[in-house]
Amino acid sequence: MKRTLISDPHLNPLGAPPGRDPGEKAQRPVRVVSRIVWRIVDVIIGGIFIFAALTKIFALDQLIADVGHLHFDSMIVDFQNLRYADPVQFANDIDNYKILPWTIGVSLAFYLPWLEMFCGLALILRRLYLGGLSILTGLVAVFLVATIAAKLRGLDITCGCFGHASQNWNFPAHLALDLAILGALLALFSRVASGDRLQNAV
Repeated sequence: MKRTLISDPHLNPLGAPPGRDPGEKAQRPVRVVSRIVWRIVDVIIGGIFIFAALTKIFALDQLIADVGHLHFDSMIVDFQNLRYADPVQFANDIDNYKILPWTIGVSLAFYLPWLEMFCGLALILRRLYLGGLSILTGLVAVFLVATIAAKLRGLDITCGCFGHASQNWNFPAHLALDLAILGALLALFSRVASGDRLQNAV
């Protein structure tokens, strides 16, 4: 008795189940690694902005110095004596750019650190993610433009992005750090946009 094989058009040549790409299983580890890497970037960038906010809210100069010199016994005393930072100092740092009126600079000195903290948490916790990412990208871009403009005008400015911890940094160091942060934020934006395009294509 002769058997006749009936080809099923729903089966691919490799015998994979219908509707499933045989390369999908091979790509899964790559996607997992990629997702982990991007989450690490989220945490790092979010942590940077949270740290920047804390240095403006609290007087952390001595604590940061003790951490840098590994004086762990002094760190406990620093925590016990922790106090709020003077917002007027941050307002002076903003006023040094000679762009905004003093009253607006004072308002930013009070509210900007909290905005940075909440946006940093948004990146880490992935809640209101796109809003936090958009605000941080805008802040860094504006700060970069203001810093370059102040340098071109010959202004001797003190950056308050990390409180007094960064007041002794030179201009190239500030510029390199801000460009790196902006590049990471734009990369996160690109990932979100590519994910939306992928979902719309399905």
